Amino acid sequence: MLSIEDFYRLGAPIVSDCIEGERACSIAIIDIDRLFRISEQHGPDCADYVLQEFGSNLIQLSSDLDISVAHLGQDQFGLLLVGLNSDRATEAFDRLRYELSLRPIGWKGEMINVTVSVGVAEVYGPETFDNYLNAAEQFLFMAKMSGRNQVVSDHTFAVAAH
Repeated sequence: MLSIEDFYRLGAPIVSDCIEGERACSIAIIDIDRLFRISEQHGPDCADYVLQEFGSNLIQLSSDLDISVAHLGQDQFGLLLVGLNSDRATEAFDRLRYELSLRPIGWKGEMINVTVSVGVAEVYGPETFDNYLNAAEQFLFMAKMSGRNQVVSDHTFAVAAH
């Protein structure tokens, strides 16, 4: 898993290369739903353990994708997917979201169910890495405001418009 510094350092040139080479690319932010509640109910050590286990599960379940993963802080992870446009990335993250929900995390004899919300932005024009990351964050906010445990992207709105 990349550090947040490496994610930003590597993300900008990868996005530029994808734009120049007209390669599909998407940026996503995954947020663990209600991690603060887990911390309140089970303690901060449990929340830290959930983050660690979740990160391991995320890397394991996404190993078949050309993906860079970073822990952005608190309950968020950033992902950069080369080779997937928004609709394919949305499908991949919806599968990932579902698979993660099937992997409760054990803590002191209890199984803690973890769900995630995901925002996905497709790289498709001459914007900066930061702008795409901000777009993914806006889609993440929409996923959370729409009930959590879902994926929202520009593809989501394109499908809804048809």
